[in-house]
Amino acid sequence: MPAPMSRSKKLLLCFVSLIVIFFTGVAIDLACGPDADPYDYYVSFFHNNVQGEKQYGSFYLDTYDYVFDDREPESEADINSDEWAKYLGHGVKAKDVKEAMYLLPRNDDSIINAEKRIGLHKILIALKDNTFLQELTSGSNPEALQYYLFAKSVEREANVEFTRWDPKPVDTLALQRDGFEALRKATTEQDKFIKLRYLYQAERLLHYSGNIKQAMDVYDHYINYFNTDSHVKGWALALKAGEERHLGDTVQAAYLFSKVFALYPERRVQAYKNFHYCSLGTGVVEKLAVNDKERAVIYTIDGFGTPELNMAYLRKVYGYDPSSEMVGVLLVREINKLEEGYLTPKLNEKEVDNYEYFKEEGADSTKKINRLHLDSLKNFCISLSQDNKYKEPGIGYMASAYLAWMEGSTDEGLQLLSKLDNATVSNKLNDQRQLVKLLLSTQKIEKLNDVNEDQLLPALKWLDNKVAEQARRAKPTNDRYYSSTQYDQNKFAASARDFYKLILAQEYLKQKDTVKAALCILKSETMLDSAATSRTSGNYAMSNRLPSFWMHFLHSNQINQVINWKHQPAGSPYLKFLSSTLSKTLDNDLYDLLGTSYLREHNYSKASSAFKQLKGDSVTWAYVSPDGAADPFIDQVRDYPKTFLRPKSKAYDKVMFAAAMDGLQSKIKSDPQHASIYYYEMATGLYNASHYGNAYYMVSYEWSSYDYGREKRYSYDDDYIKTKTAETYYLKARASSNDPEFKAKCTFMAAKCNQKQVLLPADDRYGDATDSLYDLKVRNNPYFTELKKGYAQTAFYKMAVKDCSYLRDFLKPGSLHKKKQ
Repeated sequence: MPAPMSRSKKLLLCFVSLIVIFFTGVAIDLACGPDADPYDYYVSFFHNNVQGEKQYGSFYLDTYDYVFDDREPESEADINSDEWAKYLGHGVKAKDVKEAMYLLPRNDDSIINAEKRIGLHKILIALKDNTFLQELTSGSNPEALQYYLFAKSVEREANVEFTRWDPKPVDTLALQRDGFEALRKATTEQDKFIKLRYLYQAERLLHYSGNIKQAMDVYDHYINYFNTDSHVKGWALALKAGEERHLGDTVQAAYLFSKVFALYPERRVQAYKNFHYCSLGTGVVEKLAVNDKERAVIYTIDGFGTPELNMAYLRKVYGYDPSSEMVGVLLVREINKLEEGYLTPKLNEKEVDNYEYFKEEGADSTKKINRLHLDSLKNFCISLSQDNKYKEPGIGYMASAYLAWMEGSTDEGLQLLSKLDNATVSNKLNDQRQLVKLLLSTQKIEKLNDVNEDQLLPALKWLDNKVAEQARRAKPTNDRYYSSTQYDQNKFAASARDFYKLILAQEYLKQKDTVKAALCILKSETMLDSAATSRTSGNYAMSNRLPSFWMHFLHSNQINQVINWKHQPAGSPYLKFLSSTLSKTLDNDLYDLLGTSYLREHNYSKASSAFKQLKGDSVTWAYVSPDGAADPFIDQVRDYPKTFLRPKSKAYDKVMFAAAMDGLQSKIKSDPQHASIYYYEMATGLYNASHYGNAYYMVSYEWSSYDYGREKRYSYDDDYIKTKTAETYYLKARASSNDPEFKAKCTFMAAKCNQKQVLLPADDRYGDATDSLYDLKVRNNPYFTELKKGYAQTAFYKMAVKDCSYLRDFLKPGSLHKKKQ
């Protein structure tokens, strides 16, 4: 997996606690392909939702964003509707209150406002069965009706819809007028339920109008002394906190926001953001706290806003309020930070096809810091379980066992986990225990074999069942860009994906069992329904739908084994389980990969046989470059611009290419007098099937400009990147001919191949290097010496000097010793 990319964060809060605009600029620069899932940027086997999901799920770790989720834990509309339904009684339903209060279209609101002149005797036809409106118009509570009409009448001024293209200024005079009207009504209202709401409206409207001091006076002189458990008082407190900040007392403001955070979950995310907007040190705010629970909340808010490793907040909160659910959330955040900064790079270093991972400056120092934090956190977790003060003490032993796995202390981890054998834990923690046990059990196995594979099988089936179970329960949502199968809803799918690819597959690769590793990787890629989507890499989309690892690393004998297992399942129950995912692969993809592998191995007759298994009239063209097919037997002195087709040439797919190369191989044996021509054509075909030719799609499923002159990664890179076989065939063609012109041409083409074997410095691939050594090597080509000595009188040589700047530089006196400017 690539190292996480940085994102910018912007936070703009205007009229604090009233209008909150939260912008998150996400800058992900990918050459091609879909955006990365923002909730799945590091490997996680310790799920963040095992603690505090309902009340504190918005504050799970997301180091690229201000909050994990902008949604409030509770709905303000639902809370208010419940209060109204209980207040009115007489069978009034909360859902009807919500419909009439919050969900009416603006046109219906206008009708209601017009009806207030006649007392709202005529209910909207569409709402004739609404129990809330029926009760209001029954005449039993005229005060409630008048408040409802007032609240509806001020909404147009209080909730102005902002649009960039038609910005409407806030009517501050109307808001001020309505605010004082609400205050007047409140002073004469006897019903406490209605009185409180008028007072809230007065504070809110005056706040909106910019009369901050008058708004705060409403709270200080009236609402503050209201003896009520209504959440409306909490909303007024949020306004009061914003007013304190506006008037300059940021310490008092932050303290009040912490109280809102603690007591009113429908305003928790808003209070959290505004607390941080005050930009104060925790110790300053803590001085205003009146008890330990308040102090714990203050440190929790600061801890939730800290993406760096930090045990101080966790220790403080645990010391002040050890039974609080906030302790568990902070603890899991620290584990997730270690997963991001320590575990993910550690696993990525082992991943065989992870070529984008480069060791960053200071990586060893960072690793040491992470290890020290890991040990500190592990000790804290053990103490938490031993103290037995937290509501779910078992999480301590479980977390410490997981941390032991993370650092490779398998026996210690199993011993810690065994302390939960007879403990009663929640369903989520029990699932987490099973996952940690699977990780430790796999880590304990020195070499996978039939015996211990069968021992792993029940745990693997359990994991697959958890993925399927969560997929069934997941509900599609419009609140997320990503589908319901993505990481935020199906955490087991992401963990299973990473387990099969980064844990189990790597174990098989260590013991050189590439086929089983390939099956693990295939299983991994089906976990988030990724098998059905086209992969992208570099500049072009891959046409084959198999995992990238398969297309890069599997050889023909291994692919044949996979095909046999798909069509004739056999072996142990474990092998049947592991290979069951093969049913999701397409035969055309497998046989195309098999044929392509034979092309890479220069076994053209078997490649033709494999391609004959492809089904469909036009399927052979499905595996051609998105740029279109080319004639791979066109030879060019220059690599660029590429010539894909000439007037009399034909476009080749892989089937045609395999047949042509097979025919040329046969002719070399059957017609040795013309072997030079056949060798030359084969060499040209091989060169064009490389990164630098016009038909790379013959042997590669992708093309990237970063491949130019890189190190060897894949078995076929001797041809695809280094063009070594093409060079050999050009030399064979030269040796089989007596024509000086032809021999000069072969020598030059061999020079082109040899040039590709010079490694381009890594910085040069990104356009940053000024390394002259590479320039000297590509110009000081050994075949240029042969051209100059043996073929200087040929017409081809003169043409090559004219067209090739490298050859001209070679011939220029002293040029090979000059540094690149």
